[in-house]
Amino acid sequence: MPESASPPTRRVIEVMELLTRADRSLTASEVASALGLARATVTAVLTELTDAAWVHRDGQRRFGPGPALATLRPADAEISIAAVSAELKALAAAAHCGVTLSRIADGKLTVVAKEYALGARIVPGLAVGQSIPLGYPAGAAVMAWRSEAERRAWLASATGPARRDAPALLRFVTTHGCAVFRPDSDDAGLVEVLAELLGAVGGEVMQPELRTRVLRQLARLTARPYRDDDLDNAQPLPVSYLSAPVFGSSEAPYEVQIGPLRSAVSRGDRTQLIAMIRDGAQALSAVLSAPATKAPDRT
Repeated sequence: MPESASPPTRRVIEVMELLTRADRSLTASEVASALGLARATVTAVLTELTDAAWVHRDGQRRFGPGPALATLRPADAEISIAAVSAELKALAAAAHCGVTLSRIADGKLTVVAKEYALGARIVPGLAVGQSIPLGYPAGAAVMAWRSEAERRAWLASATGPARRDAPALLRFVTTHGCAVFRPDSDDAGLVEVLAELLGAVGGEVMQPELRTRVLRQLARLTARPYRDDDLDNAQPLPVSYLSAPVFGSSEAPYEVQIGPLRSAVSRGDRTQLIAMIRDGAQALSAVLSAPATKAPDRT
């Protein structure tokens, strides 16, 4: 994640992201607990946002998105925000973890929407609208449907042992409809420790430089792709995240990702996670192929 030049601004962004993701209004204490921030800090942020009408406070002292947000342009103007949000929330609830939708274009991966399951661990990462340069393994779920030139450039970005894994990863995606990643066996426990640390501390206590280093280390530790023979193992295995292509066009412009970050997942649960992300990607593809339609009724 890019180093924050302004930690106070980053805290405001995190508060706004949480309020816009939640399916109900939240108290200041709930916001502070979810983000690992001090109650006094959250209260000050919410007071300023309420004064600016970016946040609305109801009679029960709960906070939600305010009317001023309606004037803001979404990170990706081509997508139906309400419909995408409904599908991402459904996937987050099913997988009980964070879900991210990213657009892959112009050599970058850009986050366009995020959701978290209520009660699930929140691991800070790229905020909506932030980008990273595209390179292996980021964007793996869509590369099989991209041009030969783009695919070759992506494969060439793999270094070291990853060069051997990259073509097999593309074959896995075309066969299974998703990519599944894990940490190295010796790192599985460390991944959970780092994730818990980030979720508990967040940006309030941890210095920005340290937070960036931890995020980079977490990304490095969780990016080993599974192959068919590995994933079919009957024993519990670590799973860091899964990604799947989302088709708004024939080139799959988007990638959806879920991040269980679990050190031991049974074969049955792995099968369920794969089915969840494929079903979620198909539902998102239907939404993005018809962006003018309204969000599905889940009542």
